Amino acid sequence: MALLDNRERELISRLGWPAKPLPVGDVWIGLSGETLAVGGIVAERKSVADLEASIMDGRYREQRTRLLSHCQANGLRPLYIIEGDLDRMNGRLQKQALRKHLTRLTLRYGVSVLQTDGLDDTAKLCKELADQLHEDPKVFMTEEAAKVKYTDTISIHRKGNTDDPAVFASAVLQQCSGISAAGAGAILATYPNLTAVWGATEQQLAAVLNGKRKIGAVIANRLWSLLHT
Repeated sequence: MALLDNRERELISRLGWPAKPLPVGDVWIGLSGETLAVGGIVAERKSVADLEASIMDGRYREQRTRLLSHCQANGLRPLYIIEGDLDRMNGRLQKQALRKHLTRLTLRYGVSVLQTDGLDDTAKLCKELADQLHEDPKVFMTEEAAKVKYTDTISIHRKGNTDDPAVFASAVLQQCSGISAAGAGAILATYPNLTAVWGATEQQLAAVLNGKRKIGAVIANRLWSLLHT
């Protein structure tokens, strides 16, 4: 159900979870086999001092970018776990500077931030998250991400815009895991109807820009397979 990066020795000893080198993040929660299921959590664990150091040396931006890219491509939930009290920090950055980065992380980039008292508290938090995901794999997914079946929502779409082909096409594309309303809009801006989307290659779909990021190979393969199976 969960996996730790093999460098997280203190968490490994507290949780007893399996560990191996992870390509991104320190804690994976919500496994399906050896990979994370859609809606699973990828968490970065940092003490206040670690967070400050990563901001100062530039690692923070690189780690944030990799975390977001991986989660977006695979339909996962990004999380930062911050250990310690910002009021008790005595490093080079002021409390306001750290808080600025954390608020941007949440409000601009959509990354959840949870604060713990320390390592023991972090272990308890991870266990609680794992228990909740075990009971309900969709517990932390937004309604959009949980992908309510199109047949269950068609009446809602019709109320807003009856028989609109664009609404229909967007709703169909969003049934593919990892494609949000914005992602569907980006695809339809390039390929304006489902026939055009169906005719696009995987490589062409992967190259579609959704904001500053591409749709990517993973989601493109998933969508192409759904359309051609």
